[in-house]
Formats: sequence, C-alpha cells, structure tokens
Amino acid sequence: MKERHIDDIQTPTVDEHFELLLNDDNIINSNFINVTLNNLPYWYNKKLFKEAQNYYKRNIMSLIQASFAGLLAIIVVPETLRVLVYTQKSSMPCMTFSRYTQTLLHIYKLYTCDPNDPNSDLYKTLNVIHRKHKTSSRRSENAGIGGIYKRDMAITQFAFIGYVLMDPKSIGLCIKPQEEEAFNHFWRVIGHMLEIPDRLNLCRKTAAETRELCQRVGNVLTQCLNNAPLKFYDIASAILDGLWYIDVTLDKHAFLKFTYQLHGIKYNKSLGWYSRLNAKYRDFILYLSLVPYIGAIVRTYYNYVLLFTLWFAKKWPVLAWLSFGKKNSHINLY
Repeated sequence: MKERHIDDIQTPTVDEHFELLLNDDNIINSNFINVTLNNLPYWYNKKLFKEAQNYYKRNIMSLIQASFAGLLAIIVVPETLRVLVYTQKSSMPCMTFSRYTQTLLHIYKLYTCDPNDPNSDLYKTLNVIHRKHKTSSRRSENAGIGGIYKRDMAITQFAFIGYVLMDPKSIGLCIKPQEEEAFNHFWRVIGHMLEIPDRLNLCRKTAAETRELCQRVGNVLTQCLNNAPLKFYDIASAILDGLWYIDVTLDKHAFLKFTYQLHGIKYNKSLGWYSRLNAKYRDFILYLSLVPYIGAIVRTYYNYVLLFTLWFAKKWPVLAWLSFGKKNSHINLY
C-alpha cells in the first residue's frame, strides 16, 4: 500500500492544525524500531534537504543560538518540564554538560550528514534521539508521571524552525524564500523520521503556513514564559551552567534575556553589570551579522569559532574534566 503524502494527511487549515496540537493527548509509542534509509519518506526532496544543510553551514552561529533559545522556551511547557524534572538529567551542570553537548553535536550531524547514505551518521543520530525519547517516556509513564505526548514532539520542532521563520533578523539571519522552503522541508522530513505523526508535524505544505502555525505556538510559549514556575529557572540555569564549560562567554541571565526577547517580553530578573554587558555583546554580534559585507566576515569568523568549539568540546573538554572529572564529562554520541 502506497504511503500517503503528508499534504494529504495534514489538516486543510492552520487553525485546525493548531487545535489538533492543543487537544491531541496520545503518548508516543515506547517500542523502539531502528530508523534506516527505508524510513526516508517518498516525498523527500534531495535538493531542498541539501539546500537547508548548506544554509546551516553558512549560518551556524545564529542557528545554534536560536535552537538553544527555542529548547529553553519549550522546557516551560508543563508536560515537558514534568518529564525533565522526573528524569533529573537536567538538574545539575555535570549532567547538563554531557547531555547538551551531545545535543549540539547531534544537531550538527543532522545538518551535515547525507540521508542518502545508509551508513550515514544522520541515522545513528536519529536512532539515539529516538531511543532517548522512548526510554524517557516509558520510565515517566511507569512512574505515574505521564509519558511524552506526540504533540510535544511536534512542538519541539518549534525550537529549530520557529524563530528562523518568524523573526530571522532577531537572530542575525537573512533568509530568502527558497531557503525558507528548504528549511521547512528539512524539518518536515526529520520530524517524520522521528515518528512525529504527519498530521501533527509542525512543518506544513509551505513555509508561510508553517510560520503562521509557529506564531500560534510561540504565543502559547510566551504565556508560559510569563508565568514560568521556579522549576523552569532551576533547570534552565543548570542547562546554561553546563554549557558554560563549552563556551565561557555564555552568561545564563543574558541568554535567558535573549530568549525572552525573542518572544517580545521582558526577562523578569534584574541583570548584573556583566550580564548586561554580555547581552549587549550578543546583540551587537547579531546586528553586525546583518550589515552588508561586514556581516559575511562576522558570520564566517564565528562559524569557524563554533566549529572549533564543537570539536574541542568533543575531544578535549578541559574545563569539564577539571570540574567534574573525565568520567563524568565523557562525550559518547553513539
């Protein structure tokens, strides 16, 4: 039986899709099935997928910052926060260093590996993500906490595509219409391969429709951030404290301010002089990224800095070794 095209499965309108996301209460299937080349949907477009990967390579700095701001924002969703609190893997910097360094490296693999190669690291990464989600969901469900909802998997896509489509200039990006469509297709395919049901997949037929849906999801996240519980700040702080061992220029209050800023709301904690200076430095770099000619130089420089940082974090995380010991800061992607 021929696989149905995702366009034929998704709701006709954005409004209906948003209602589906709000009301779907199905838990993800906890049975693990290996993701292979055979799981690549027939509607996969090689050219669009590759164009999105090339866009990432040209804009690593902005896309990494946007992704982590998005990941912090979705943590505030009550169901997601509940599972994170239960697993206790995001509560201490020694844990968050390993977990979120691996997250950075896995995202890099998704954007740089060839999905047409059956031995590609892309499939290894998809399977690691897949397994972790299913394991966490099963443990939480068995403990009576509740598993991971399929809708929350779809909302997680917002972290990677939401700000790119909604307000690219705020994250130092210039993006052309064809690049938007490529980016939308990329995350549509990745979502499908991670078993997000096509009817819930945040990425719709066009980038314009996905942008509209992301704006609806973003409004929900804005409300949650405005009323964030203390546990959210505890976990967000632990995550950012852990990432400091990768990037010593990272300041948790400045980055949380940046996240809130992306939602058009004020960060409700006062910043010290260093955090204020750090926030201004980040804003200035993102501003320079948009300046003609200068922006190309700035992006290229920071892209190479981040590539070196990722390599160093994987091979020689010296600060983490000194603080947590080699055993507690070991990076094992697969």
